[in-house]
Amino acid sequence: MKKNRLIIFTILMVLLSISQPVMAINGTNDPGNSFPIAAGVVPHHLLAKEIIADFFSYISQDKPHPDTIIILSPDHFNSASLEEETFFITVSWESGPSEIKGIPVDTSLLQKLALENNLISSNSAITLDFGITNLLPFLKSYFNQVKVVPILVPGNITRNKVAHLVESIDRLSSPNTMMIASVDFSHYLPSEVASFHDQKSIRVLSNFEEEHFENIEVDSWAALYAVRLYARLRESENPLIIAHKNSTDFLPFPQEETTSYFSVVFQRGEAINKGREVETILLAGDMMLGRGVAELSKQNSIYYPFQKIRPLLRGVDVVFANLEGPIVENPAEFSSNELNFTFSPEVLEAMQGSQINLVSLANNHLMDRGEEGLKETRDWLEQYQINVIGYPLFPEEERQNSSWATEHSVFLAFNRVLPLVHFQKEIIQEVERVKKDNPQKFMIVSMHWRKEYQTVSSSAQRQLARQLIAAGADLIVGHHPHVVQEIEMIEGKPVFYSLGNFIFDYQSMPETREGLMVGLTVEPDRVTCRLFPLQHHLGQPELMRQREAEIFLQNLAGKCDQSLQEEIEKGIIEMKRTN
Repeated sequence: MKKNRLIIFTILMVLLSISQPVMAINGTNDPGNSFPIAAGVVPHHLLAKEIIADFFSYISQDKPHPDTIIILSPDHFNSASLEEETFFITVSWESGPSEIKGIPVDTSLLQKLALENNLISSNSAITLDFGITNLLPFLKSYFNQVKVVPILVPGNITRNKVAHLVESIDRLSSPNTMMIASVDFSHYLPSEVASFHDQKSIRVLSNFEEEHFENIEVDSWAALYAVRLYARLRESENPLIIAHKNSTDFLPFPQEETTSYFSVVFQRGEAINKGREVETILLAGDMMLGRGVAELSKQNSIYYPFQKIRPLLRGVDVVFANLEGPIVENPAEFSSNELNFTFSPEVLEAMQGSQINLVSLANNHLMDRGEEGLKETRDWLEQYQINVIGYPLFPEEERQNSSWATEHSVFLAFNRVLPLVHFQKEIIQEVERVKKDNPQKFMIVSMHWRKEYQTVSSSAQRQLARQLIAAGADLIVGHHPHVVQEIEMIEGKPVFYSLGNFIFDYQSMPETREGLMVGLTVEPDRVTCRLFPLQHHLGQPELMRQREAEIFLQNLAGKCDQSLQEEIEKGIIEMKRTN
């Protein structure tokens, strides 16, 4: 009997020992006894204080509470730029126990981090930066005994340095350490543009698309990358979006320039609901970078043509335009009457820096320097990693390279303007072939067609548009008229007969001083087209102010079928995907 009791007692002790918390390889405890939320994202503008309060209220509900919270903020005042090398900025870790705004600093953790990372201390930089200080009262209100590690992240930091810091934090900190990115999203843009940008931002964050963080519209991509990497290292990749709002939601009147706000937490476990499969695309009109535009660029900067429109182009997966001329080493001298367009290779630096990553060569000007000029153009574009669709000539050997595809979309381009045109029969055949090879992808077909300065499409355009849709096109975008033409839905698929000018110098007609860009969000079951009206002045496009945009869209709607007018006036066209 005693022997049996001894055996039972021994078994129980073994079971108890197995169930006790064990130390992980990196020194952290079993996650079952740690704070279940590893990382989060929260705004720092106090206009969004209700989002901030809701965020901290949510995370304070779980127990045990974090013992240390690391706050990563943009370096708003460029304090790090005073240093020759790129450093993260924090408070002093050498003076023993310290606090910031009444909250104790985890100097022990900072001391360890400083041995492995580029940290410098600047108490004044930290206490002056609202990305840190605006969150501290909330921290103090919801957590009584938490310590803080405030870090300013420089704008020019590299991904490798951020990863090194995060890996150090994961290894050296306790299991109850949480990391927060104090980050605001899309800035200084109308709310409809901000909403467009936010689609990619939250996808990249949720899905942890490491290579895309540096091209999302936020005030610190590096802080977002840091919290997302930390969430993965802590095996807490289950995202929950607590709130997503825009600054206009908190104000009684519309704003020309807004900011987007997200609050997100990453909880223990794998990503159960990954970010939506969404791809963002910007479609632009004719881009002519020579002649008068080149002269204005010489007087100002190579970035001059894109200066006012660059905020719209940032943070988008694909930015597409029609390149209205060849790029050659020795472009033609300026002449106001010159109809042979040539552009200097230096425009490519400006295009690349403005996030333009896809152009059409299918137009009537790409052969202005002959086949040698076309080859040189393609070589330059390849050197700057700008993708190409469409060729003024259509030789058999180019057919296999006529399209360009992303994960979710495929693009083609054709020219129907003399002297070199693609024949209608071969255009249809090519669309059918590419659609057959990419049956699940959203097909965008760019057409260079019709006469210049005609404000409505021709019957020939409309007939061809129907054939293209029947062949497999999901959206058609037109160029060449240099003015905006009407929009039509054919079999539930949009046709933008002409977007007008994107960048151009001749603007004698009022209609040539207006343009249109289309922002697409492509999802498996639907596509949303957002209409962004442009105005041009001295070779520079910019978004129209709200009142002017409303008038423009009303006039555009008046040229379109009545069934589309309400959507066009609102600037959003929704379509379901049928394939």
